[in-house]
Amino acid sequence: MPRLIAAQRRARIVELVNRRGILSVAELARQVGASLMTLRRDLALLDGQGLLRRTHGGAVALAAPPDVPLRRRERLELQAKAVIGRTAAALIQSGETIFLDAGTTVLAMARCLRSIRSLTVVTNSVQVLADLWNRPGLRVVAVGGVARPASGSITGPLAEKALEEIRVDRAFLGTTGITPRWEVSNSDLDLASFQRRALAVARESYLLADHTKFGRTGLAIVGSLKAFTAVITDAHLSPTLLSQLRKHVGKVVIAR
Repeated sequence: MPRLIAAQRRARIVELVNRRGILSVAELARQVGASLMTLRRDLALLDGQGLLRRTHGGAVALAAPPDVPLRRRERLELQAKAVIGRTAAALIQSGETIFLDAGTTVLAMARCLRSIRSLTVVTNSVQVLADLWNRPGLRVVAVGGVARPASGSITGPLAEKALEEIRVDRAFLGTTGITPRWEVSNSDLDLASFQRRALAVARESYLLADHTKFGRTGLAIVGSLKAFTAVITDAHLSPTLLSQLRKHVGKVVIAR
């Protein structure tokens, strides 16, 4: 009987994670009525079976559902996102024009820009706009279009049209997942189309992706990883994946 209960609990965990895309350990514990220690053991087992991806704060689905809410995505892999954000921000020089999309790792990067002077930031992120619009020395250009509350992004034909009139030195993009075929994917067709436009107007482009994003596939394909100048990731990527990654993009930056 205990084994049956454990099997039912783990099946429920997989069901919840697949339905919601991302869940924290605490949320899962409440949903299935188990202790945090038990949940962590279950997640390690399910990760090993290839049924989900365990993270430091919870679990993510291997196939991501569309429009996982921004606040839920922000709560996972906080440390990895922070160190990737700091590393990305350190690349920027005074006087540049950059593009920041609406990913949560890119948002962590935006919060590291507050001390940089003489910088123009183009963004389709409602949260980046809210964080940076009144910072001294920063000029923020917000693209118009359709606001998507779940992702905190602005997309659609108007947003893409606005980008046609702009050129940026560097674009920084997030992703739902990097597929097993080394394609960059996202959770929404309009967002993927907008990201392709952002790549086209940037002199250099950087993909910000923590280790949990590898091997995941979102609804829409943005393009090949080779379209990016570099990938910035964290030090938890496995040696095997890191070796494979270096074969599919010009530069890999490990944030520490």
